[in-house]
Amino acid sequence: MLLTQVVWLSALCAMALGCPTIVSRSQWGARLPKSRVWLRTRVPVVIIHHTVGNRCTSLATCSKEVRGIQNYHMDSNGGADIGYNFLIGEDGRVYEGRGWSTMGAHAKGWNDKSLGFSFLGSFTNRAPSAAALNAAKSLIQCAISKGFLSRSYTLKGHRNVNPTSCPGNALYNIIRMWPRFKVTPRPEEEFGGSREQLPLKVPAEVSRAGICSAAEGARQDAQRTLYLRYGGKRRPSERRMLLTRVVWLSALCAMALGCPTIVSRSEWGARPPRNRVSLQIPVPFAIIHHTEGNYCSSQTACSNEVKGIQNYHMDSNGWADIGYNFLIGEDGRVYEGRGWSTMGAHAQGWNDDSLGFCFLGSFTNRVPNTAALNAAKSLIQCAVSKGFLSSSYILKGHRNVNPTDCPGNALYNLIRTWPRFQA
Repeated sequence: MLLTQVVWLSALCAMALGCPTIVSRSQWGARLPKSRVWLRTRVPVVIIHHTVGNRCTSLATCSKEVRGIQNYHMDSNGGADIGYNFLIGEDGRVYEGRGWSTMGAHAKGWNDKSLGFSFLGSFTNRAPSAAALNAAKSLIQCAISKGFLSRSYTLKGHRNVNPTSCPGNALYNIIRMWPRFKVTPRPEEEFGGSREQLPLKVPAEVSRAGICSAAEGARQDAQRTLYLRYGGKRRPSERRMLLTRVVWLSALCAMALGCPTIVSRSEWGARPPRNRVSLQIPVPFAIIHHTEGNYCSSQTACSNEVKGIQNYHMDSNGWADIGYNFLIGEDGRVYEGRGWSTMGAHAQGWNDDSLGFCFLGSFTNRVPNTAALNAAKSLIQCAVSKGFLSSSYILKGHRNVNPTDCPGNALYNLIRTWPRFQA
């Protein structure tokens, strides 16, 4: 019963996090595969690659790059399809390769027990953009939530399983710091032997929509067991034990995501604050804003924009500092405002029990790009994992707490669909 509850709670936690933007095969213009072999899921391993090709920062250029890779894999290498399960662009999008349930051709000896995620570009001397790194982290959690990757998965670089320098030194040094990274040279050392690479049926518990029906069934079984065992009532000790597991697993799940790239105040050139008031944490609310100013898609441009906002808030509004706790750029980075533990000045009457997260730009008629949205979602989970935001937090738009049209109609309509939103 305890294991059933743990499995269900882990699945529920992962499902709440959502998935990155995934560009389907039809959207990027894939050729039909010559053949396919089913992958037995949930697999226990994720293997990270780089393509050692051109970098791309838009849907058009990344789609073109993925088509070129597919052509090379099929026409020059004689493969049945593009080798990777998914590819990650520096536009913050993920491109569907062989997908979740088809065995890849990306790591000899490991294809039948792993998902292959490849960053588009060469990352020997530089790291992928923040947008790409955030998308990759989100993709891993998405794989868990959809039931294709074990919640106790192991993360590896291609060089850990085959003789290669892939995924490049710069990227490899980053993923070594990610949760669940492990170096094991041979599959038999980790699993006691490898599975046969035979065509397999898609497990019944994983639906085409990616919903883990097994987790829901386990939840119902656990509820029925408790109900019958204790005459329709949970014993107090059972309730306490279950609550403890909920809290622990929620925190563990959030911690597994890590945090987005956060540009510190010193890095963007902040002025010292005139004073500060400590925020009592964890706070129960996260409030979303937009600046209604210029868009920015590089660290230099976003830093300049944040400096301008701080100057306006301090010099024109007479505030102690920039009003927001954090600001989110369309470069996929997060910019530290007042930070985690200082009370903001972003929502009158709510500053003492909320964190203010603000998108850089005006989002009345369009939504922020994928890189910014992924960074915002990651920032919320980061706040939970660090203990600054309650695990039972409520998400609101600025217009829900003050008379304003902030954060703009397009962005507001989007965040209304996010987990834990409440008007």
